[in-house]
Amino acid sequence: MPSKADTFSIRLPDDLKRDVARLATATRRSRAFIVKEAVAAYVEDQRDYLAALDEAAEEADKGIFVSEDRALSWLRSLGTEDEKPLPEADIGPDART
Repeated sequence: MPSKADTFSIRLPDDLKRDVARLATATRRSRAFIVKEAVAAYVEDQRDYLAALDEAAEEADKGIFVSEDRALSWLRSLGTEDEKPLPEADIGPDART
C-alpha cells in the first residue's frame, strides 16, 4: 500500500521556478513531480554522502588510510582518458598494496 503524501510548500526563486516549469512541460510531467524527484535524488545523495563519511571515519579510527601518492595520482587522473578507479587503502592494518 503506498504511503500517504502530504503537501509541502516551498519558495523558489523566479528563475528556478521557470526552469522547473520548462522541464515539466518538456517532459510532460507536473511541476510537483519534477520537484518531488529532485528532492528524492538530493536526499538519496546526501544519505549516501553521510554514510561514506561515517565509513571513512570508522576506517580512520582503525588507522586505515590511502597514501598521499595514491590519492594524488587518482585526483590527477580525474576527467582524463586514463581516469583511475577510486584508490583503495594502502596504509594501516590489512591494507591492500
